[in-house]
Amino acid sequence: MSEPEAEDAEEIRPGRAVAYASGTIGLDVAQPLLSWLPYLYAPPADAPGAVALLPAATVGALLLVGRIVDGFAEPVVGFLSDRADTRLGRRRPFILVGAPILVATLIGMFFPPFGPGHELETGALLVLLNTVFWCAFTMVGAPYLALLPEIARSTAARTRISSLMTGFTVLVIIAGNLALGPLVAAWAGGVTLVGIRFRNGFEPQALLCGLLILAFVMLATFSVRERRNHAPESGHLSFRSAVMESLRNPAFLPLVAPMSVFLIGVNILVTAVPYFGRSVLRASEAEASIGSALVYAVAALTLPFLGRWVPAYGKKRMYGLSLLVMAAQFTLLPLVSISPWPTATYLVFMASVGVPVGTMLVLSRVLISDVIDEDEKRTGLRREAMYFGMQGLLTKVSFGIGPLVATQLFSQFGNTAERPLGILLCGPVAGALGLLGWAAFRRYPLD
Repeated sequence: MSEPEAEDAEEIRPGRAVAYASGTIGLDVAQPLLSWLPYLYAPPADAPGAVALLPAATVGALLLVGRIVDGFAEPVVGFLSDRADTRLGRRRPFILVGAPILVATLIGMFFPPFGPGHELETGALLVLLNTVFWCAFTMVGAPYLALLPEIARSTAARTRISSLMTGFTVLVIIAGNLALGPLVAAWAGGVTLVGIRFRNGFEPQALLCGLLILAFVMLATFSVRERRNHAPESGHLSFRSAVMESLRNPAFLPLVAPMSVFLIGVNILVTAVPYFGRSVLRASEAEASIGSALVYAVAALTLPFLGRWVPAYGKKRMYGLSLLVMAAQFTLLPLVSISPWPTATYLVFMASVGVPVGTMLVLSRVLISDVIDEDEKRTGLRREAMYFGMQGLLTKVSFGIGPLVATQLFSQFGNTAERPLGILLCGPVAGALGLLGWAAFRRYPLD
């Protein structure tokens, strides 16, 4: 089959659009699993057969290191990708190198070789693997996402493709969460699959995620072709100039800074969710995992409506409203613990979060594409990967700060059934940060 030709946004064939969008399966398939890393290394003390490899606060601090290093790697990868001029294009070389490293380090994190009493060795290996993992994720993710504003040049086309991407994200995260918690609970003592003995439910799921990452990232990468006439456009900018030009864009910081603050709150809550099943609901890991799946199930139901809502109400208004609604929802999370039906209340709460989540997942990609268009008007350059890299620099640290804050709350206020306050406080803290993000986003100048 011949290599696909570049297509205009309005003429891109449905098959190409679907294949490109399926790359988000590769980027997001490990997301449910990664949110359970603190639980794997520092389970609640009252969980059956719990074996802590590291203190909870230590896990949060070590995971932050990887996010910080990766944050600085983001603009470097973006800059190099925009300048690259190879036979394979600007984006593919980075993806081809990064994907195998991404898979190897993901699997390594879920197969810790050292048992209890080896905190130094376990901590050193975790911080190394986590740091390399996120840098490899950037090598794959930033060039892949940089193709979106290039293959889709109108708001309608970007919304369609972004909705497809969100749809795939939703499906894979629902499936992951529905399987993850129940399998962790069922295989807590180990399991033998296809003749291989696994120590827990995390290990076989990590291997499956690795295979899916390779399959879908490669499918998406080779399904579309970037426009040749964009290759040399940013070649004359130095790295420092490229960074400064991004920061001078009047729409960039008012979009990304609020997003970064908000994401700290989101990741505080994401870290708390795995502990909910046993420590708050007094059930099992399955209930917590099903709640996460409900978020994305409801998010999927919003996708068909966004094509009408966005033109009617505007991108900025829809995105800002979603920020505000989620901040209010997070703040109400402690009410779960005083409900006479805690599990049902938790599931309803998680389902309600799905509407703003679906809206934000779609519009976040559309808005950053608009910012890139604004940059082209100012500079005459197309620097898609640099902008996704700069966005990553400011947001990736948020992904590390969230688990750090959550694990500190666990250490100070508890994360067990007898002392669940640390888990419950994650909601109001996340809500306060979400409110700050909404207030800051009001300065975003585009619509």
